[in-house]
Amino acid sequence: MKKTSNKALIGIFAFCVTCMANNMTMSVIAYIMQSYPNESSTTVLTILTTPALVAMIFAFFVGTLSSKFSTKAVLIFAQLAMFAEGMIFLFLGQTSIYVLWFAAGLVGFNQGATYTFLGTLLASNVEDNEKRATLTGICTALMNVGGVVITMVGGVIAASYGWQKAYMLWFILLAAIVIEIICIPADKPAAVPAPDAAAKPEAGKGEKMPVLVWLIAFHYLFYFMFLYAYGSNISEYIINVYKLGTSVESGIANSAVTAGGVVAGALFGAYSKVLKKWTFPVMVLLSAIGLGLCLVMTTNVLGVYAAGLLCGFSMSGAAPYVTMFMQQITNSPAQYGKAMSIWSGFMNIGMFIAVYFLAFCAKIFGESSTDIHAKFVVGAVGAALCVVTAIPLYVRKTKAD
Repeated sequence: MKKTSNKALIGIFAFCVTCMANNMTMSVIAYIMQSYPNESSTTVLTILTTPALVAMIFAFFVGTLSSKFSTKAVLIFAQLAMFAEGMIFLFLGQTSIYVLWFAAGLVGFNQGATYTFLGTLLASNVEDNEKRATLTGICTALMNVGGVVITMVGGVIAASYGWQKAYMLWFILLAAIVIEIICIPADKPAAVPAPDAAAKPEAGKGEKMPVLVWLIAFHYLFYFMFLYAYGSNISEYIINVYKLGTSVESGIANSAVTAGGVVAGALFGAYSKVLKKWTFPVMVLLSAIGLGLCLVMTTNVLGVYAAGLLCGFSMSGAAPYVTMFMQQITNSPAQYGKAMSIWSGFMNIGMFIAVYFLAFCAKIFGESSTDIHAKFVVGAVGAALCVVTAIPLYVRKTKAD
């Protein structure tokens, strides 16, 4: 077993710290609206949905691209695309809303492949299973911490000097790209021996993707869609429906999700070792409990914060486990990259359609498509069903056993 390269890990960590930098756009979108008073709020908000649309499409291709080019090359391309978005916002932000739409779309290349890149890079550079589990959690924590810090600093800059100036932080991304170029090896996934290589023959051109990969991806779509009930509705839940506070309390509730994600990432190596095959079902159960809390704790905002912590822990505990589980059920590094691509694609589909799906269900089971209580009922019940259906998918014998 070859020794893990500390140099490669530095490059991977640099990627993780900056890969969620675009979360900052959510915190400055109100200022962007002020710059375009003649555009409807829906038109401006398209800046936030365009990355998910591009990510949804690109995610299905990144695995194939990574089998033809080095993962490093595809990663650098995606990061440069996000850097270009920041430069367009910084220097051309007042030009046209359509220019911003185009720029926002560039982020989708990175958003659609984040976990594919992470999983492939760790599989290529860390052979020890336990160490990889720990590092997967650490990387997930770094993603959340980096996203929070950049978002907070960007918000301060936007409030003090204008929203365009906030994108000067994208030069941190440029520094990360330089570190990635220097530190991350340029090996192709297909050329890198996978852990337990004896049990994983090299992929042939006609290699068939395991059915379980598609089932897991489809299942994750629903899990992520139900989980999104919290993030997409909690602001209205707190401010307008149950009147538990203002935008301050709403911001804390959203930050609780990130805080839960940081804890989940930092402790992933420990609890995944104890839970083993039950890790994913337990993570989904936490989201069901969190969404359920929002149904019963309607008079105490602390209950909403607790729900956010549980949902964040669920999300950031489930994703790294799937990146590891996919490696167990695929037959080669090249197939693993494609499997991660499929999974990322379905995850982004779930994110993209969540708002519409929950509104549709609320109209059927509630008073109208804007019924927040009905949306949380659908989210909680749906997440509970995902717990039950996760058991036959994950609690089963794999090639690694």
